[in-house]
Formats: sequence, C-alpha cells, structure tokens
Amino acid sequence: MRRANCTTLSLLLSLLLTTSFVPSLAEDEEFEEPSFESSTACLLNFNSQNLECEHSIFAVSFQTTTGRLVGASPSDGNTACEGFRVNKDVVGNVALASRGQCPFYQKALELQAAGAAAVIIGDNEPDTQPVRLKGTGNEEALVSIPVVMVSQADYEMMVGGDGGDVTISIDEEIMLDEQNPLYEEFHLKGQLMTSLSRPEFLMQLGAYMERSGWRETARVFLTLAASLVKSPSSYNIPYSVGEYFHNIEEDVDVAAKYFKAAAHGALEVLQSNSRAARDEARKKLIETISLVPERDEQREIINLMSEKGLFTDLRETLIELYEREKLGTTAVLTWAQNIKEVGYSRELMKVLDGAWVEQNQMQEDENWVKVMENAKKYVVEFMEGKVDGRKGGESSEL
Repeated sequence: MRRANCTTLSLLLSLLLTTSFVPSLAEDEEFEEPSFESSTACLLNFNSQNLECEHSIFAVSFQTTTGRLVGASPSDGNTACEGFRVNKDVVGNVALASRGQCPFYQKALELQAAGAAAVIIGDNEPDTQPVRLKGTGNEEALVSIPVVMVSQADYEMMVGGDGGDVTISIDEEIMLDEQNPLYEEFHLKGQLMTSLSRPEFLMQLGAYMERSGWRETARVFLTLAASLVKSPSSYNIPYSVGEYFHNIEEDVDVAAKYFKAAAHGALEVLQSNSRAARDEARKKLIETISLVPERDEQREIINLMSEKGLFTDLRETLIELYEREKLGTTAVLTWAQNIKEVGYSRELMKVLDGAWVEQNQMQEDENWVKVMENAKKYVVEFMEGKVDGRKGGESSEL
C-alpha cells in the first residue's frame, strides 16, 4: 500500500502573517446566506482525467495530496457515517464517500480518524455541479485533511475505478489572485496549517467565516479557538467568542460561559505587577460582566474580586458598572457585604443610594434588607467620623 504524498504550498506559506490579532465580533451586520459560487481553484486528477471539484468550507487544508483511491465503506454504499464499517485500506490514501445519511463534516471527521489522507465526497443529485461543503456548527474537532466534492456522474465513474491514482490540489495561480473572492480564505487557512494549535489563527478564520455568512463553520472555528486557550493573559479570545454568541447568535447562555472564562483570565492578570496589564485587564473585565448584569456570572466575579483582596479594582469596577447602568443587584449586595474592605467614596455613595432606592421594591428579600441596612449604618458612622475611611488602599473622598 502506498501512502499519500502531501506537499505544502510554498507560495502560500510565503504570504503568512504571524500577528496575534484577535478580531472583534461585536457588530451583527445584515445577514445574507452566502452563495455556493465555485471557487474555481479545486483540481482533481483521477487516472489521468481532470475532474471538476470543490474544496469544502470547513476543512483547513489545501495541501496537494496524491494517493490511491479507496472506497470509504463499500459494504454500506460508502456513507462513512458513525458506526460504518471502514475500509482498512483508507489509511494513508484518498477515501471516496457518498453524500447522505449524515453531515459532510461528520464523514470527514470519521475518515480523518480512520487515517485517510484526503476525502472525496460524491453528490447524490444528478445533473448538478459540485458545491462547497459546510458543517453543522456542532462539531468539536478540526478537519485538517483536504475534503472535496465531485458530481454524481464523476463519483459513479470513480467507484468503478476503485484503486486508481488520484491527486487533489489547488490552482496556485487562482489562489494567489487577490481579486479572487476566496483569496482571504486560502490565505487564512494556509496560515492556520502552519500551527493548528494557535487559537488566534482559528479566531481570524472564524471571523472571516462569519463575515462571509458561513455561520455554522464560524461557530466551529471560534469555539475550538476558545478551547485552546491556556494562558490567562489570552482572555481576549474567550471574550471575542462570547461577543459572537451574545451579539450575533443571540445566545446569552452560551455567551455567558465564554464571558466567565474571559473574566477569570482577566482576574489572574489583575494580580500581576504590570500597571498597564492591570489597567487593560480591568477594562476587559468591566466590558465582560457588564454584558451579564443580572446573571450569576457577574455576582461570581464580584465575589472573586473580594475574596482575592482586589478591593481597589473592585471599587473601580463597581463605579464603572453603575455609571453604565449595568450593575446587577447581586453585585451591589456583594459590595455591601464587603463595604468595610472595599471602602466608601462619593462615587460609591451614588451606587449605594441607587441600590437603597431599588431595595424598597425588594422588601420580601430579608437578606437584602439586612445587608443594605448594615451598609447604610456603616456609611452614617463613617460620615460622623466614627470609623476610618481609609479602605481598600486609598482614601475615601467625601
């Protein structure tokens, strides 16, 4: 059995950037379902015949791959769905699968896991041209081998020629043409292929897919990017993923999960010695928890700031959230419970007074009333000079 020979496109790699740019996904522009317009850059040669093909949207590899064509699972019509009886000869070769019974992305993942070097999926609709294949948006892994589609007629012809030689490649001249609408996609995918574990590359590719209207594929790349974040200082990545789900998908529950991860990362940075890093982290922390004002996530982060002794940062955060009208009642309660540690100032008086008015509508909550009364008592004693106003590392200003 001859293993496939994969070569990297040197011209593409010469264009790669090494930026750590993390795109913002805050604005949801008018959405239009993208067309399946041909990329006109897919090349497929089977037994010396050139066939029409289309590269998939979700696979990140455009590497030239040469190998023997092998049916993915001949016993079930090459469906290549979960639980299929895989042809052991796909290892290191090009697997031929048929359309239907499960998503394209699943077929690609199944065959990638089985050891295929590339995948060709045949259409099941007659008299149609190959189209670009997209995912469902629920995938949890990256397809890093080439995946292309061919027409039904060509698929049937290839089934009859099982065992022949096949080469999948890309037209480099078209790929390097900046006027090609898919030029940026080729560029970003090539960049990602240099390091599949770099979350910032996945973020850029996800942002491109969202702009292009391929939201299912965007979701895959963005969530995978967040899953790869290891350093707390990379909190911008889960924050941007949270933006995507909050502003574009409008899924607050999922967004909150990523905002929470970003906030935890920012909290770690707040304990560093770098003033610039602390200031930037506090800004991002405020941006993050202002988007979940009445959720447990905001209360949890406020609690953590208190537990970690970040009272100066907590004070600034409370004031900023209040001014934005994004301060949740549970966060106010946390501050009131820790008022002697956090401190008191003219600005915080506005927060407390505003919360005091609001609590009149919450008389049934005995815990809230008790805590707020104690906080008010502290303020009165402070104003009468009965307690020290130097709290949280700074003097309170009245």
